Parts: sequence; structure tokens; C-alpha cells
Amino acid sequence: MNNKNASQAEEQILLPLFGSHFLEDHSRTLMSDPKVALVEIIANCWDAGANRVGITWPKESIPELIEIKDDGTGMTYEEFTSRWRELNYNRKEMQGDDVVFPDDNKKSRRKAYGTNGKGRHSMFCFSNRYKVETWRNGTCNSFTVTRSQGPGTSPFVITPSSHVPKEGHGTIISTELASNYIEVPAVRDLIGSKFVTDPGFTIYVNGELVELTKIEHLVGTRKIQIKDIGDIILHCVDSQKTGRTSRQHGVAWWVNKRLVGEPSWREFDDFAYLDARTIEARRYTFIVKADILAEEVKEDWSDFKDTEKANNVKSLAKEHILDWLRDLMKDVHKAHKIAAVSSYKKDLKQLPTESRYHIGKFVDELQAKVTTLDGRVLNATIEVLSKLEQSRSGFALLEQLSKLDPNDLDALNQILEKWTVQEARIVLNELGRRLKVIESLENLVENPSTDELHELQPLFQKGLWIFGPEYESIQFMSNKSLSTVIRNLIKDKEVKSQFARRRPDFIALPDSSIGIYSHDAFDERGEVAGIGKVLIVELKRGGFIVSSKEMRQAEDYASEIRKSGKIKRDTQIEAFVLGTTIADDAKDPVKKGEPTHTKIQSETYSTTLRKAHARTFNLLKKIEQAKETELYDKDIEEVLNTPDQINMFSK
Repeated sequence: MNNKNASQAEEQILLPLFGSHFLEDHSRTLMSDPKVALVEIIANCWDAGANRVGITWPKESIPELIEIKDDGTGMTYEEFTSRWRELNYNRKEMQGDDVVFPDDNKKSRRKAYGTNGKGRHSMFCFSNRYKVETWRNGTCNSFTVTRSQGPGTSPFVITPSSHVPKEGHGTIISTELASNYIEVPAVRDLIGSKFVTDPGFTIYVNGELVELTKIEHLVGTRKIQIKDIGDIILHCVDSQKTGRTSRQHGVAWWVNKRLVGEPSWREFDDFAYLDARTIEARRYTFIVKADILAEEVKEDWSDFKDTEKANNVKSLAKEHILDWLRDLMKDVHKAHKIAAVSSYKKDLKQLPTESRYHIGKFVDELQAKVTTLDGRVLNATIEVLSKLEQSRSGFALLEQLSKLDPNDLDALNQILEKWTVQEARIVLNELGRRLKVIESLENLVENPSTDELHELQPLFQKGLWIFGPEYESIQFMSNKSLSTVIRNLIKDKEVKSQFARRRPDFIALPDSSIGIYSHDAFDERGEVAGIGKVLIVELKRGGFIVSSKEMRQAEDYASEIRKSGKIKRDTQIEAFVLGTTIADDAKDPVKKGEPTHTKIQSETYSTTLRKAHARTFNLLKKIEQAKETELYDKDIEEVLNTPDQINMFSK
């Protein structure tokens, strides 16, 4: 290339090219789904401040004119050419959030649906060419918009076709329908389901007024305040009444009077009673008015964007809807329960009141979780529970289970299917031992006269699980060898030698006792290869304040164990120093080594006990509360004290 050609190449400007499928990718469902496209065109009429929208739609699937006419503000030549030509037109930036109305139209405050101008491409869903007539300020301008065929410098071309006088204001978009035909009744139903009735917005299809959705036949309305976000409104509609909403089962999300996606129970798949086939799912519709999510709606209004704000609002709405449904179903559940109980009056009368209470409580929780259970299933449930209560061992097991607060009956069902009675007994025995440890510790830890060596250390030896799940292993045992290392370190202190001879696995000091525990490490052949981890538990006498001095002492214990050569360099050591209170200079854990191989932390006895309760699901407190509560099921007792009734589900 000579210098002249090189200079010309450097000055040449290369414009980007648009692929033949650019618009499909850019607009997505707006150009491929006729339902989305049609609704989006009407939404543009809403944004234009229209009071009336007239749609001409073919009655048969043949090439025929379709037309959408509105009496909105219309556009000047300059407004149309600037807005229609710009890809990703920013409506909010150029025109604001609020709809501007013509002077002679009915005014009702509206928020605009459009954000990026993609809705104007919706006509390409029906044809590759359409016409726009728009007029205001006494002039009507007409344009033909044609989709480009193949790649090029523009995905579509706009050709001005006329410029004539015309009074008033409005816009007509028309084309000859070439694809994606929808039957006229389906068009009417589609439009009616997507917009809420507004006195300032009417839509006609082939001259016939479309009935828009009415928020009617409400069971109730609730206002939900969401911190740092805003308010949403929940409406519950009883679909046994008439009206368009009765045909929209599930949860319908409305933003600025427009439906987002389709009503459904899809967010409630983990709740069996909201299966779309159930009576409850067919009867009730929940409408969520969430204008606060206007910025979170996808461009085709098929759903919300996956944002933190949208997910938080949906999650909170779901909780309130479920609570509302449970309230609505209470009477139905009670009727089913009474019918089932009536079938087994004779069996239930032979049981003590407390046993009947357990059965009633189980049935209530079962219905709360799986509200689609019919009378026959409840009958079978009561029959099984009655027989279980009648046996001594069965009663004991049911008594323990009833004092739990199960939140997942599906998991409970899996347990009953997979566990034997012997396995359940093992679990309950282990749980009983742990609760006994907690109960004993609560009576001892804060008492200054408690003997840490003989009373506390043996209890903590049984309750190492309190300090973390890794200490559940039976391999964690007292290590007398490491205890000797610590004894040699503190031999100049006043050690209770008379106790040391009786309990060589613990170390006794005047104001505390120390327990050293460890588990073995193993090599790749499964052979013991030294010590894997060391746990040091130092228990201070009741009323003791743990300070940085005690933390340094625990560091010295760990350091001495490392220097003894009895553990490897990277063996982890974790030490807990427990007392009644913790001084400010001892609240932060101390970590040593890179990576951290030694960790010293202080903890109050009260914190340790709270951890113990948490790791046993707070069962001890629940058992105590249960003992104080009169166990009495009102529904069952009422049935047993009334004459026999005919039950459609009776045996």
C-alpha cells in the first residue's frame, strides 16, 4: 500500500453493522410472542395519556388490517423522529416517570410503563412493515417503518409519507397482519386480564368495550409495610363470586395497574395445599399491588428482575399470604377434624385427656402443613395415633414427640418410614442424657461453693458437644499425658494434690480446674499418627471474672504442650476459659500461629448454657413449659361430650 492509500485508510470511518437477527435479540418476546406484543402496544397508549383505545382486529386468520388507535397526546415530527429512531430510548430521562395528558382528556395520575422504548418494535411481531400516523398541534405526520432484511447499518428504516393538517391529537399504528394471529375472544380476554379498571382508560376491540379487571369480591385487604422499601397492598379475592379475578387463580402481581406475568402459585411449590388442582388454590386469588417494584419489572413485563429488592418484597408477601390462607382454612380444618374424631369416639374415650391432647395437636399441625388432607386420611391418622397411645411404650414415644415443635412434617414422615423403634429409642436416650447434663450444669456453674474438679469437670467431659459439632466424636477423650505437661508447668502453684491422685485426668487449682482432651490423627493407611486436635477447658469458680491474665495463662498451657513434643507443629489447640463474667480485655479471642493453630477464647457460663440449649433445640425449656400447660384439646373433648353424629367418612 502506497502512502496515499494508507493515509486514506486512516481517515476512513467504519460504522457498525447490525445482524439480521439483532431486533429479535434486542426485543426478545416483544417480537416473538403476540400476546406480549399486543399488551405492550396498548401500554404505549397508556403512556401517551390516552383516554380511549380502539383496536381493529381481524375475525379470521387471513392477511387483513390490524389497527390500534388512541386519543393520547400524539407526537410532532421532531418528537417522532427522535424517539422512534433511537435504540434504547430512555423515556424516564427524556419524559419523566409520570404520564402527560392532553388538555381535553380525563386526567388520573398515572405512572408510565415504558422505560427503554423497545415497545415500539412490537408491531414487527405481526408484520415486517407498519404505518404510524400521529398528530398534535394541528398537524398529522405519517411514517412507514420497515424492518431491514439481512445485515446492514440499521435494523429498520423510517420513511416519512405525508404531512397534512389535522385537528386534535392521537396516534394510529396499523399493518396488514401477516403472522401470529390471535382469535378475537382471546384478544379481549388477554387485554381484560392485563389492566385494572381505570375511569380514565377504556379499550374497545372491534367497537366493543373490553371489561378490564376489577378488584372486587374482596375477602379483605391488608397493607404491608416493608422497612426501607415502602408499602404493598394485599387483596384476597373469593373466586366463588363472579368477576374476572375469579378466573385468575394464584397470586397476581400488579404494578401501576398492570399485571406482571401471570397469576400462579409457582412461588409456593413447597406448600402442598397450593397445588393448582386443590380446592383452596382454585377458590382464592391474592392480588399484590406493588407499585414500589416499578423499577424491578422486566422489559416485557413477564416477571420481576432477580434483584435483592424484588426478592425481599416477594418473600415477605409470600409469608403474609400463607398466614392469611391458614386463617381462611381454619374453619375447614376444624370441620374435617371433628368429622374424623367422631369416627373414633369409642377409642378416644378410653385414653386419658393428655393423650387426646397429643392426638389433637398432631392433627392440627398436620393440617397446617398439608391442608389438602381429606377426611379419610385424617381418619387413618387418628386411628394409628389412638392405637399408639393405647400401648405403654407407644405413649412414651408419642409424649416425647409431642413436646417437640416440628416445623417439617415431611421430614417427620421420612423418619417414621426409615427408623426402627430401637433406633428411635437410642436417639431419645442420647437426647435425655444431654438434657440431664444441661440441667445439672444450670444448678452448679454459678455457685461459688461448687467443686469444679469433682462436679463440673465430669459434667463438661460428658458435654464436650456444647463447644462445637467437632467435639461430638467419641474419639475426644481426656489425655493424661498432656495433663502431666500442664502439671509440670504449674508445679510451683498450689495444686490440690489430694484431688489429683483421685482424678489424674483433671488438674485442680485453688480457683479453677483444667481438663485436657484430644483425638488421634491418622495417616493415609488409617494408622494412628499422633494427635489431631487438642481441647483445653478451664473452669473458674462461680463468681469469677475472667481477665487477660487468665487468657495468657491458657496461652502458656498451649505453648507448653507444643514445646513438650507430644504433638505436631500444625496440630490445632483450642482453649476455653469459662467464668461468671468476662472483663473487657478478655472478650476477644486470641489466635496464634500461621495459619491459626492455637485459639484461646473466653466465655461466660450463661453463654455456654445458651449454646447447650440451642444445640438441643431448647427442648428442656419446652418440656418445662409443657408440664405447666393443661393438655386439653377443645375440639376432641367437645366431640366426645356430644351424641354420636353421622360421619360421611365413618368406618
